[in-house]
Amino acid sequence: MITLQHVRVWWSGAFWVIPLVGVVVGWAGEDTVTRLDDLLRSRFTGTLSASAAQTLLAAVGGGMVTFTGFVFSVVLLMVQFGSGTYSPRTVSWFLRARTVQWVLAIFLGTIVFSFRALISVGSGGQEDFVPLFGVLVALALLVASLVGFLALIQVVGRSLRVDSVLSSMGRIARRGAHLAGRPAGSSAPTSAIAPAPDAEVEVVRFVGRPGQVVSISVGDLARLAGRHRTDIELLVRVGDGISEGTRIARLHGCGPDHRAVRRTLLVRRERSLTTDPLDALRLLVDVAIRALSPAVNDPTTAVRALDEIDGVLRAVAPLSLGRAEIQAGAGRLFLPAATWSDIVELALIEIAEAGHDAPQVTRRISALLDDLLEDLPDGRHEPLLRHQRHIAARVPDRSGIGDQSTWLTPDRQGLGGAVQDPDGRPIR
Repeated sequence: MITLQHVRVWWSGAFWVIPLVGVVVGWAGEDTVTRLDDLLRSRFTGTLSASAAQTLLAAVGGGMVTFTGFVFSVVLLMVQFGSGTYSPRTVSWFLRARTVQWVLAIFLGTIVFSFRALISVGSGGQEDFVPLFGVLVALALLVASLVGFLALIQVVGRSLRVDSVLSSMGRIARRGAHLAGRPAGSSAPTSAIAPAPDAEVEVVRFVGRPGQVVSISVGDLARLAGRHRTDIELLVRVGDGISEGTRIARLHGCGPDHRAVRRTLLVRRERSLTTDPLDALRLLVDVAIRALSPAVNDPTTAVRALDEIDGVLRAVAPLSLGRAEIQAGAGRLFLPAATWSDIVELALIEIAEAGHDAPQVTRRISALLDDLLEDLPDGRHEPLLRHQRHIAARVPDRSGIGDQSTWLTPDRQGLGGAVQDPDGRPIR
């Protein structure tokens, strides 16, 4: 059964649809323009010779074929070199940019239109027929292709800049933060899962190609639980990798058909930024720890990633997190989900470990933790305090230039942004 979520995931990764629209429009548009030329042929006879029209249309069509290949070879090289700076998983994000797809659609539409118009020159047994409007439209499409090329270079160049990449990932993570909370109509489990007396617990295992869980149809699972008056305990969540035989659910009591449970999971080869609440946050962390590797040694990029991670944590903090229970009539559905501690560890533990020897990073994490501790309620403090102690323990004692407290001074800029009062205390 195809759901709206299936369509959304398919559309987010469908690179070929918009370029195909360009091909169809170019093909159909030439028919319309040819009919217009037929109607107005007598008024513009002799304006352009057949040989000149053939030469011009062949030049436009053939030149655009070469130009398209060159442009997208350059774009793919730019994406490849740019992704090496961030994470290999950002390649698919670059290629999903709609601007790239629309520009390719214009290029392909120009090629198809020009070659079809070329065929129509002298067609229909009328050697003097010249599609004047076809030539004009081909020239207009050529101009549109050149403008599209300039826009493409501008968009790709801007999207490959580190600040732009991190800002986009942070925006995606904040926008999808609500997916990390408990689904509507759910609550924290109030009781343990207990099968009915003498009922056997059935384990549902995955059957199919290995991949990543990109979507779970919670509504369908809840309806299955209610219809069969049973408890369904889901064992995987969005973002998990699964393979043949992986346990995906436990059925407590006389449960539904296992195939019905499997169909509620959408599995693809890679995680989805649109449906996975933690995928964009994972990419931000990947960019930061890659920047902190000895081969790159770019702590400023890590600080910039922490700026975005700060915003993501603030977006997630007010949500109801953790394991969820949905009451479905006489049945129940139990869903695993990330806790606040899980999200904080994902956001900070690897960066803190990789950057404990970089003062920019330790100072920026100290500012992040201090700000969150001041702004968030007490129930969110424990993981933050644990990371604060971890940072203090990992930063080595320094002598000569400053001391350990200098490395732990809260500073949103990493270095250069902390302001101190007359007593030497940092003012943020």
